[in-house]
Amino acid sequence: MNLIHAIILGSVQGLTEFLPISSSGHLIVFPHVFGWIQQPLAFDTTLHLGTATALVVYFFKDLLKIVSGFVRDVWNFEDEFSKFSHDGKLGLYILLGSIPAGVIGFLFNDKIESVFRTVEYVVLFLILGSTLMFFAERLGKWKRNKKVGYLESIVIGLFQSLALLPGISRSGSTISGGMLFGLNREEAARFSFLLSIPIVVLAGGFELKTSLPALQGITWQLMLAGFLSSFAVGLLTIKFLLDFLKEHDLWVFVVYRFLLAVFLLLYI
Repeated sequence: MNLIHAIILGSVQGLTEFLPISSSGHLIVFPHVFGWIQQPLAFDTTLHLGTATALVVYFFKDLLKIVSGFVRDVWNFEDEFSKFSHDGKLGLYILLGSIPAGVIGFLFNDKIESVFRTVEYVVLFLILGSTLMFFAERLGKWKRNKKVGYLESIVIGLFQSLALLPGISRSGSTISGGMLFGLNREEAARFSFLLSIPIVVLAGGFELKTSLPALQGITWQLMLAGFLSSFAVGLLTIKFLLDFLKEHDLWVFVVYRFLLAVFLLLYI
């Protein structure tokens, strides 16, 4: 790997982490298609930490309000959830929604990474993820404009666990889950991003620590270049997608994913 490869992979991560087209799938596909040596998983983890940092920076004010509201409500021993503030409730919803992916990732992530990290599986999960987004648009109840609640947070958290499979897409699965249960696209996307922060930060830090011995041949300069490019492109992509979903649907991403799957099938 050289500096150009690191910057390109970081940019790919920043773009595809938030667009519902699967970052993990693209990080597997790019080196395969261009004949690059497959980068170690620890480098991918560094790129994920870059986009996680972009999320924290973009939603920093929101996170401050959510954390302070939740802590204040819990500190005041509010025994009735209805008395929680809006921010306190949102903090609880994020915690509830993080549980499914956290548990499933802790139990099965190593097996998933060892079994499904191939282009063939990426093609399969690209198609399955596109099918999910198709049903979210056609059969979802997103026109109801519901807000996130207990049930919605847990269900969206279950959909988030699908992102462990390369090609599914974290944003695609969680936005689709929200739309299926009544959230509009913009609300589903915003909660999707907020929900991903705890899992991505904690899982990324843990995976980076455990996989550092595998970083042979990857210098700190390459790690930093990948991190910074994923961070910068990620910031721009978050804003783009939230603005895009105010006026547009998910069809363009569904079509792209199907076309990518067809290309990879022909390529393979």
